[in-house]
Amino acid sequence: MNWQKLQWIDVRILYVIILLCLLIPMFKPIGLPVSISENTRKVFEAIESLPDGSVIWVSHDTGPGNAPELNPMISAVARQAFRKNCKIIATSFFNEMVGPALTQEYIESVAKEMGKEYGVDWINLGYRVNASPAILQLLIDDINKAMSGVDWKGEPLDKFPIMKEVKSIRNDVDLIFVTTVGTPGYGDWMTYVAEPLGKPLTGGASLTMYSGLQQYIRSGQLKGFLGGLRGAAEYEQLLKAPGKGLAGMDAQSLGHLTVIIFLILGNIGYFASRKKA
Repeated sequence: MNWQKLQWIDVRILYVIILLCLLIPMFKPIGLPVSISENTRKVFEAIESLPDGSVIWVSHDTGPGNAPELNPMISAVARQAFRKNCKIIATSFFNEMVGPALTQEYIESVAKEMGKEYGVDWINLGYRVNASPAILQLLIDDINKAMSGVDWKGEPLDKFPIMKEVKSIRNDVDLIFVTTVGTPGYGDWMTYVAEPLGKPLTGGASLTMYSGLQQYIRSGQLKGFLGGLRGAAEYEQLLKAPGKGLAGMDAQSLGHLTVIIFLILGNIGYFASRKKA
């Protein structure tokens, strides 16, 4: 055998194989198992423990840079909520161009699949300028007033049946789920909404934010945490519903495995050719 060939495999072959490893799982998730962290399990259990028919406030506070790893979380929480016949009130306070559209896209996709109706089972209230503590505090007692009486497309809230039932966070919302990369952050939601009202707060963010949230997790003020794409994948595995989170982890795992295999082959070729010489 010509061992030297293993050292000089055409790099274009490696690129093609890695490209296939990245693309195939994105269209058809393989569902490679991932170990479930305690923080992810706490998020799942916080929602699972809600009575059927509860109301969940979902605020997808993300920008374009973090959206790919946070979007799967929104699909997963929507799936778990709709399985329990929970209703979703959605907002997006961080980026007016990206957040509301992505929130609509990802929740709507799950809602259509599960036979849930916009305005009845869920609604997207969209973005509001200066989602400061004042706005968050206003949401506590009067959602309609805080959101200027319209949903993300400018439709009057009075026309939607869900908004006849859900008028304030204080009286009508049972849990708050937030994905955040900026302001308002977990500290704001905790200080002005969750803690004063005694509402459970959970959610996810980029894995880089994990260390800065440890004090909230350990104190129990934050009911678990989904850390980046890995957290989304773990959540999907708990739901037994593979999506873009597990697909992304499949792609990463296969890509890493390919590189490792080629490194091993190259080293085998190197040492074998030296021995032969």
